[in-house]
Order: sequence, then C-alpha cells, then structure tokens
Amino acid sequence: MKKKLLIILALVLTIAVTVIAAACGNGTPAQSVLFNTASKVWGKDDGREILLFDVVRGETTIGTYEMTGECVIDVDIALGEETVEKARGTYFTSRLSVSENGVDTEIVTQSYLNTRFMVQKSYRKTTTVKEGVTTISEIIGTYNEDDYVYVYKVNDEEKRADEISHGDFTSSAYADNDFIYQLARLISVTGALSFDVPYYNYDVDGALSNVTMETVSATVIGTTAPSQEGEEAAKGFTGMRGDFADGTGKSYFGGTIGISLTRDFPGSGTSFTCDVITSVTEDGKNTALTYPLPGRITEDEITYLLKSETRE
Repeated sequence: MKKKLLIILALVLTIAVTVIAAACGNGTPAQSVLFNTASKVWGKDDGREILLFDVVRGETTIGTYEMTGECVIDVDIALGEETVEKARGTYFTSRLSVSENGVDTEIVTQSYLNTRFMVQKSYRKTTTVKEGVTTISEIIGTYNEDDYVYVYKVNDEEKRADEISHGDFTSSAYADNDFIYQLARLISVTGALSFDVPYYNYDVDGALSNVTMETVSATVIGTTAPSQEGEEAAKGFTGMRGDFADGTGKSYFGGTIGISLTRDFPGSGTSFTCDVITSVTEDGKNTALTYPLPGRITEDEITYLLKSETRE
C-alpha cells in the first residue's frame, strides 16, 4: 500500500452527537441539534448496529471497513488493553482491513462517550505487514475537562506522550478522530456544525510527529430527491454494493455532506464527502428511513461503498 493511503485512512476526523436522553445521553448546547436523530440510531433498545463497506480505489476493491455503534448501560467495554467497567453512554468501534502493493494494513479503533456525549477515551491500533515484517502502532487517548492526553507507541515502545488543550464542551464542541463516518450521517438532518478535534500529523516516514487541535466544518453541500409524478425516474445514489447495490429494484436518496478542516492540509490528509441515505424508493413509492445511513464515503482516491446494515 502506498504510504499516502495508509496516512489518509489513519487520519479520520470526527464529530460528536448525542444519544438517547433517558439512558445514553443528554445533549449540551453544541450537540443538542443532533439529539433526536442520534437517539433513533443508537437507542437503548436498538442493539448493536453493524455497517459493512467495501473499500475501493478506482475500480479495484482493496479491502473492507466495518464500523459499529451501540448504547451501553452498565456494560464492561474494551479500550485497547484497558477495560472500562460498567460503562454508560455510547461505544463506537471500527475495523479497516486493506491490502495493496504488497502491504497488508489493519486499523482497529474504539471510542467511549459518556451519557453527556462527551468523549472520554479512545484507542487506535494500526498493524502493517510488509515483506514479512509486522509493525504495530497505537494511540491511547484520554479526554479530561480541558485537555486531551495521548500516548503513542510503536511495537509496544512509547515514542511520544503529550497533551493539548480544548475548549469548554458546553459551548464549543470537541470530539475524537475515530468515528466521523458514523456521525456525518446526522449532519444531513442538522444542516451544519463546527467542532474541534485532535488532528494527527505524520512525518514523511509515516510516524506520528505531533497532535494539534483543529477546527472542522461540516455542511450539506448537495441533495438528491426522488422524482415527482410525471418526471423521469431519478437514480439517486449509485455504485453501492450488496444489500444496497444497483439493480435491486430500489433507489436511495439523501444528502451529500462535506467535512473539511479550516487549515491547509500538510500533504497528509484531505477533506471528504459522505452521501447519506435518508429515503428509499421501490415500485414508485418513496419511504423515509427511520434513521440516516452513510451510503458512500469519498476521501481523496478512496471510496467506501455500503454493503449491509444489521443489528444484533
């Protein structure tokens, strides 16, 4: 895999939302606009949602991406080698597995948010195998009241530890980097949001050099809607896979969300777009989905295409 791809895939940004008020979240002013939509996705009785994507470069499928989200109430959850006992809030995980140019890469993430939807802890483990040599890097993050503390390890050896400050959560949203794709789906309902995230900066060799706190903007940049009576049939979003593939007799419609930093990228990342499905048309009848789905994510030369959505 080209180093650029690894870095792009590793530099996923994120935002914060709220979950169900009764059990999994109480929105602060910065997050309250997301509350109603989020509670429909990760409510206390809805189980664990699993989204599966194909990862595609051009016409070539190079891997898979799985992300999950669930409301947890007095449940023990894993964050790397640490266990958070009787966690209450929201738990996100993801697993990206790609193979390209003789390099196999797997990125596993875990993020925990409390009942106020303030991110508490995060963990990211990146494993690469090239010419029989395995390299493992880890980022362990902890969010305190006014700072983000992290430890960066390579092959279990600590390389860097530092902290950076962030604003007051009640007036200026901040969040972690590892579940942006889960949450971009909600912006199609809210319209726009700005927030701060710790941004990972990498050197030319692909090693983490430092972390800075950056501002991210998320806006709706386009929409697609089903055709009205008498109009030519609209195709909606195309190119998805599996349960959402073209040719299934269904068409999917929604909004396109743009996510970008308010700074110039130093050659190690890019803004991205997410096509969020909000309704489906079958046999000429359009039905709104109970909650929005991230159907297609485009980040530089890489596209993630939704294959399935299940709950357990």
